[in-house]
Amino acid sequence: MTNRYCIVVPHYRHVPQLGRFLPDLAAADLPLLVVDDGSGTRELNALQELLSTYDWTTLIERPTNGGKGAATLTGLVAAKERDFSHVILVDADGQHDPADVVRIAAESREHPDALFSGSPQFGSDIPAARLYGREITNVLARLESGNFGLRDAMCGLRVYPIDLTLPLGRACGSRTRMEMDTELLVRACWSGLEVRYLKTRVIYPEEGASHFRMGWDNVRMVAMHITLLVSALVKVPLAKLRKVTA
Repeated sequence: MTNRYCIVVPHYRHVPQLGRFLPDLAAADLPLLVVDDGSGTRELNALQELLSTYDWTTLIERPTNGGKGAATLTGLVAAKERDFSHVILVDADGQHDPADVVRIAAESREHPDALFSGSPQFGSDIPAARLYGREITNVLARLESGNFGLRDAMCGLRVYPIDLTLPLGRACGSRTRMEMDTELLVRACWSGLEVRYLKTRVIYPEEGASHFRMGWDNVRMVAMHITLLVSALVKVPLAKLRKVTA
């Protein structure tokens, strides 16, 4: 079967940012599914108006806000229903270089059974708190996955082989907000799914907006790391045993 790719953009109240970013995504020459995660009537109307001018886009509406992970899973299911084999996940806020979407798609076609993740190359515009928090998460993810070659656990630019990724996402249970990007990568390592990386430039636009809640989302991240560290006591040895006996 020929592999078929589409782009999925989880969206929550990012219409101005997506509007600036969307025209450049046309260079990828791929269908785009925008999953709105319960943004509300006013934002949804603006998003519908924006997407109506691009015939290669499809809007998928979630009635309530479930988080980025929930929107990602909705996008994976919708893509599978449309007979796509791979999803290129891209953030809605314009942090990613559209040229890297083209590059990561080309790399994935050479290795279709691998999960691809961006390996962020930051400039001086990254807030210090985000940089330090990211490094802490990366260290913990390496311990949890047993993969010390893991480069970055939080990058929003990824390629997911749908059939291999959906079970991993569903295994995350209720952890369907910002923490799912990290947990999916850890679970991919546990399952033996090959993870490859592509260097990608990440910017923090002055007009950008983050929906990360410093209090509650950090609590969720801590809870996820505790769960994964405990699970790793069993999962990591099993993953290494599979490699030895394969």
